[in-house]
Amino acid sequence: MKRTNYLYIGLVLLSSCLERQPISEIGEGSFYKTQEHIEAAVVACYNGMQAPLEYEWRFTETRSDNTRYYTYATNTTENATIIHYDLSTIETTDDNIYKYWLANYHNIARCNTVLEHLEVVADADLHSQYEGEARFIRGCHYFNLVRLFGPVVLVTERISAAEAHGYGRSSIEKVYGQIEEDFTKAAELLPKAYEPEMMGRATSWAAKGMLAKMRITRGLYDETTEALLEDIKDHSGAELQDSYERVFAIDNEMNNEILFAVRYTGGGLGLGSPFGNYFAPNNSGAAVVNGSGRGFNYPTIDLVSAYSSGDLRRDVCLRTFYTKEDGTIVSGKGAAYVCKYTSPVVLKNDGDKDWPILRFADILLLYAEVENELKGGEAALPYINKTRHRAGLEDLTIADVPNRQAMRMAIEKERRLEFAFENQRWFDLVRTDRAVEVMNAHWSSSGSDYDEFYSNLHTITLTKEQLLLPVPQKERDINPNLTQNVGY
Repeated sequence: MKRTNYLYIGLVLLSSCLERQPISEIGEGSFYKTQEHIEAAVVACYNGMQAPLEYEWRFTETRSDNTRYYTYATNTTENATIIHYDLSTIETTDDNIYKYWLANYHNIARCNTVLEHLEVVADADLHSQYEGEARFIRGCHYFNLVRLFGPVVLVTERISAAEAHGYGRSSIEKVYGQIEEDFTKAAELLPKAYEPEMMGRATSWAAKGMLAKMRITRGLYDETTEALLEDIKDHSGAELQDSYERVFAIDNEMNNEILFAVRYTGGGLGLGSPFGNYFAPNNSGAAVVNGSGRGFNYPTIDLVSAYSSGDLRRDVCLRTFYTKEDGTIVSGKGAAYVCKYTSPVVLKNDGDKDWPILRFADILLLYAEVENELKGGEAALPYINKTRHRAGLEDLTIADVPNRQAMRMAIEKERRLEFAFENQRWFDLVRTDRAVEVMNAHWSSSGSDYDEFYSNLHTITLTKEQLLLPVPQKERDINPNLTQNVGY
């Protein structure tokens, strides 16, 4: 079994103490009396990052041109809702959006609890570390929430249920201000590295990387952002793995390309990953993963064809066929699947593969973006070529990307292929103001992807109002101060 004592202890000590309503009172103050209690509370914050990820791919990959749900049969609620994500016809009563909202706020409340009770930690180094970890995790949650919902409820302390019902949504600017504060403070407080048994905890390098990513999302292609990325690039010790496949190998997790990941452990501990089963083909039996698959996150033809024939990343990310136990090869429509998170499982939905949140490849490609905006395409070339070289592709030359816009498009495509199924594509398209154009072009030219199930696809268009998810109606029913996004 892989390393996860620190993950498991949090569930044992805090599972009964921390399950409360979102944005509300979390845990009794009397529980947090010792340094060990705070350690367990911090671990529970790490564990709490798994719950939002269970839903996030629906709102990022499936809403993008990367994936879809294969069958449009609406005989189950799950099938029907994935259609809505796929075509951006999302309803305010969508239960998965509500569960995602709750999961994020449950864990934000855990982080706030840690920050409120740090006075019991006498060790100065641990006090700083725990504060940095809680701020880092809270920053990650708010970063995802603000990108998906726009203005959201901003809570940075423990509050009662009655108080929570009076909170409204804070402006995007205010939320980003808090995210910047959390990542900046985390970068100052967190250690640069840990002992091997503590591997997987957030470091100052991860915080700097997330801070830089947040700044780029805000359009801040400036010297401050450049300096953050340059510091990580030159001083963190992180580097690309020699092989793309090795980045995601079970026996090589938390390698020096992974700056931060949400960790999973199989073995019936309640910490296993469901994604191998979620993403394997429908009715594939044990051919791909024990317990069969559900066909979620089905790769689009558009993405499959975007990979060059020699691109070594394609077969690590996806497959277009599978082989049954009797040797029969199943190919064609319905056979493709995301294999990036597949690992052997004894129990269904109990995989062992971590989910990367920030990789060194991301730092390099973000740095390429900044260099392109500040200095032009020639300055960006070495960094985009690093990931291309590892993928087995020829280097780009300045003749291939003769101006800033050409380089922007090259980086956009490179990020799509490098980070396929890592919940990055939608965020990339939105932050570069390309989502409406790309998705409408995707639908209008991708008949082979959809027409057998959805004949009037070409009549659908994406609008800017649909870039944000709706605030869950259940939350608005409880709290009348929560406004709704335009268009819902």
